[in-house]
Amino acid sequence: MKGRLAVLFSVIVCVGLAILANADEKRAIKPEDLVDIRGVSDPQISPDGRRVAFVVTEPADPSKPQQPRDANIWVVPADGSETPRLFAASPKNDSSPRWSPDGRYLAFLSNRGQPIGEEKEAKNQLYLMRTDGGEAEQLTNLKGEVLALKWSSDGKMIAFTVRDPKTDEEQKKQKEGYDEVYVDHDYKYARLWVISVADRKAEQVTKQDLEVSDYAWSPDGSELALRVAATPRNDDIYWHSSLVIVRRLTGEVVRTLAEKPVVAGLGLRWSPDGQTIFFGQYTPNGIATWPALVPSTGGPPRYLLKDYGGTLWRAEWAPDSRSLIGEGVEGTRAKLLNIDSATGVATKLADVAARSESFSVSADGRTVAYLAQPPDSPGDVWVLAVGQTPQRLTNLHPQVGTWRLGAVKEITWKSKKDGLTMYGILVTPPDFRPGQTYATIVEVHGGPQWAWWFGWHGSWHDWAQLLASNGYVVFLPNPRGSTGQGWQFAEANRDDWGGMDFQDIMSGVDYLIEQKIADPARLGVGGWSYGGFMTSWTVTETNRFKAAVVGAAVTNLFSFNGTADIVPSFLRNYFLDIPFNRRAAYDNHSAMTFLKNCKTPSLVLHGQADDRVPIGQGWEFYNGLKMLGVPTEMVTYPREPHGFKERAHQIDLLKRILAWYDRYLKN
Repeated sequence: MKGRLAVLFSVIVCVGLAILANADEKRAIKPEDLVDIRGVSDPQISPDGRRVAFVVTEPADPSKPQQPRDANIWVVPADGSETPRLFAASPKNDSSPRWSPDGRYLAFLSNRGQPIGEEKEAKNQLYLMRTDGGEAEQLTNLKGEVLALKWSSDGKMIAFTVRDPKTDEEQKKQKEGYDEVYVDHDYKYARLWVISVADRKAEQVTKQDLEVSDYAWSPDGSELALRVAATPRNDDIYWHSSLVIVRRLTGEVVRTLAEKPVVAGLGLRWSPDGQTIFFGQYTPNGIATWPALVPSTGGPPRYLLKDYGGTLWRAEWAPDSRSLIGEGVEGTRAKLLNIDSATGVATKLADVAARSESFSVSADGRTVAYLAQPPDSPGDVWVLAVGQTPQRLTNLHPQVGTWRLGAVKEITWKSKKDGLTMYGILVTPPDFRPGQTYATIVEVHGGPQWAWWFGWHGSWHDWAQLLASNGYVVFLPNPRGSTGQGWQFAEANRDDWGGMDFQDIMSGVDYLIEQKIADPARLGVGGWSYGGFMTSWTVTETNRFKAAVVGAAVTNLFSFNGTADIVPSFLRNYFLDIPFNRRAAYDNHSAMTFLKNCKTPSLVLHGQADDRVPIGQGWEFYNGLKMLGVPTEMVTYPREPHGFKERAHQIDLLKRILAWYDRYLKN
């Protein structure tokens, strides 16, 4: 398998070079192009800073439409002296590569093993492989699925989490047809385990009913810091988690360092000197996040970056425990940062053209491996030796050289309501001419805490390059409620969804019209998730848009509150209370309340297995438009959750989006 894939990689590179030699023969991007881009993720630099392991997710097999994409682990020298090579490959998925502290081993997760009992598919287990060659060794063979792994500082142990499996009795009942779901009972927890590398003995650490969503080793290996919740419900995990310390040998909770809510995402890191723990905590409103430090022995947390004008994504300790290396976004620009743990001052190390947190740091803190997505290419592995120029280590997407790409630039404009400066991205067609107006599509991002970035914009849910390559100007605004402009800005749409954030977007549209870029007679709007919400809201507030794509949209806040997998805290924090106590506020920010105002032809797209934004939200909007006689179509996708997985569905979705805009904006 390794040999075949290595040859395939070489062939791809050679073909890519030949393609680039004929770069003048470029064509418009097709939906299949974006769906078949290789995924690159999880760059992990070795402790000595000489190699980087990372995961490559290959395009899906068209002949097996419901089969997950194959993922393999690759390794590349950090000095760029050699091309990447396969490290671990299997017909299934290998992921989460983690170097041992001495660099001699890579531990990773894989479902390459044999199914246990009557299971149809094997679940992820923990594997170990020497970095100088050899075969992968399966370390665990547990009924539950292994979710994550972390080495102890001395390399003698690996901590990992395991999801509780179904009991034998539950499996027996299910086989007999008794597969009812007893809601909010019979929880399956993620529990902490530790395995000794010397004798391969695995032991369960947390036996009490606690959902472990993140953890960090103490430097001496005697304790672990855990982010825990009372249940595995998303509402508890996201908004009601605490930070506790447990003893490794007993699993006993010996200290609580921070009461709920402790945030996922920013990371949980124990300082090398053992004195301090870095974590994230929600602001008092429960919306934005503050990076925080707390003494490992207990005490009040100290918040970092409260006056920072950007958004920190994640951070790692430097070896001296006096600073942290972080990654975040300012406006639309991603950056690597050095953060002084005493003063909270953040200093830029490099611009990185990233879209989300994905980096690692060598043991001496001098070399950082990260993923970058510059405007002309999907993700690749890059490396930064502190004080030097960043270096690109991989070139995994040579086919992009044959596509007609839109030009990407950051733009700013002023809100017409209060003069506040807004940031966003403009993607223009390859043949764009200043002074000529174009059909323009506004794509609103999800979240609402998220942001468009200066970089690559092409995937099943990011349509900018597809649309620009086919002749459209695409406007990607970051209105109030977005990340990238400080925590206060991220909370600025509290109790105001569809208010000032809508005005921010429309001010941007007016700016593009004033600049003679956007044709006011050919405007489209669309988005996914919160972007779908904003689209549904927009077409009930104005008839300026001639076409809309409403993707996985929240259209009725009241019914959403009772059916989504992230309630009640998500909406309660934004709208100050549960809907039964503030019904008018929920209704006044719901598109369904004002649906009779809509005249815009709207394409409604939704996954049938969407728990985040249940499909009823789409049905309400679509059926309402049908009753009102507004041109509308709806397409639902079997098996698809909030984020689509299947190749054929992703292609179909993109084709329909392009055709819908062509139908109403190009005639």
